[in-house]
Amino acid sequence: MNLFSRLVRSEPILFVLWANELVRLVWSPPALQAASGWLMMLYVALSFSRIRRGTVVLCAPLAALAIALAVAFDQWAGVIRGFENAAVFMAFFGSIVLLRAVANQRAEITRARSLFTGLRAEHTNGAFLMGAHLIGSVLVVGVLAILAPILKDDADDTTRRRAAEVSQRGMCLAPLWSPFWVASAFAAQQIPGVPAWQIMMLGLGMAAIGLVLAHVMYARDVGVADLWRAVKGFAPIVPSVAVCALMIAGLSTVAGLSTLKALIATIPMLAVLSLLAARAAQAREIVSETWRGSSRVCDEIVVVTTALILGRVLEAAVKDVGVGDMIGALALPGWAVIACVIATITLASLAGIHQLVSIIVVLVVFMPLDTGVSDIVMMEAALVGWGFASMVGVTAVSTATASAMFKVPRAQLIFGPNLVFVAVFGTLCVGLLTLADVIFFAS
Repeated sequence: MNLFSRLVRSEPILFVLWANELVRLVWSPPALQAASGWLMMLYVALSFSRIRRGTVVLCAPLAALAIALAVAFDQWAGVIRGFENAAVFMAFFGSIVLLRAVANQRAEITRARSLFTGLRAEHTNGAFLMGAHLIGSVLVVGVLAILAPILKDDADDTTRRRAAEVSQRGMCLAPLWSPFWVASAFAAQQIPGVPAWQIMMLGLGMAAIGLVLAHVMYARDVGVADLWRAVKGFAPIVPSVAVCALMIAGLSTVAGLSTLKALIATIPMLAVLSLLAARAAQAREIVSETWRGSSRVCDEIVVVTTALILGRVLEAAVKDVGVGDMIGALALPGWAVIACVIATITLASLAGIHQLVSIIVVLVVFMPLDTGVSDIVMMEAALVGWGFASMVGVTAVSTATASAMFKVPRAQLIFGPNLVFVAVFGTLCVGLLTLADVIFFAS
């Protein structure tokens, strides 16, 4: 780390922007919005020397494309708007870092770590599937750091591969409903009119079907009773997750806030209550871990910021070029639109394109069109695509983390049973979302 990076840190800017976004929940003068955009520019500049090489490789062409489009279509205002839109994600990532720090001190997580002691081998897959889903709904990829060490050091390659695959399946079904994933926050910003409770209920139903399908496809020899014995240790986690999710959904509905803003408002309140109830040593560890965690999210923030800038410029470019009109002229039926959204995000991830980029492209193209697909179903289709991209994406953080944690080659995780699961469940999702759109959400 060079001298400049040591003297000028980006972490304080994160907390300033976090506080700024909390204030803007109740009072949002133009000056605060403008200030957030300039502070985001400063944060990105200070973070540039510290981000990983892979992040630079991902963001450099996106930034170059955004600049080229801004020059070609005179959309520098879109660049500024992208920085301003990205500011709210500082509060989101700050809230998630705080949530993880609090969760690590909770007794429920400690009990979950000891769940697997004495489990028979045939029960392990079911326990990993449900554990990865429940804990991963809150801790996201952090759940892999809990599950991977449970395996014995002398576990063979097959055992490690199966554990990694099933953990990926369970964890990557969580973004279908969980407000704690950046997927939900990102999609909600692009489709702001969807009530939080609706997307959670629809997503929970889809995730439940996905979990059942995963069990049927890969663990059908394990009975329901045996499965319950394997996963019941995770029961203490459910109330905490449910309370948090219900508070976010309730605040969103009552106060008319987006899911993203409701989460930003809810998490600090719950964290304060946890700090008040915690022992002094635990409280200090939560504060310390939040500070340390704030330094580890700069890569994600830079990627999100770059994608949002590109998205704001693309909106104008797509409109001027008439791409939307050309696709609209095809008059695709609803099921085909849903299939295009899911397939585009998934296939792009297999080609090495991050889902942040593909999701913003498909939503920029399809959302202005009269496709006949409701906003909630369009959002859920995007979240399904995100979950699949996280499960099998070449550049996905989750596949890289699972590969490292379980000591399994990344190619085996991507081009294995999970790819088959994505194909089967993806086809099922198109049908289910089409039916849901017609039966429940038709205007």
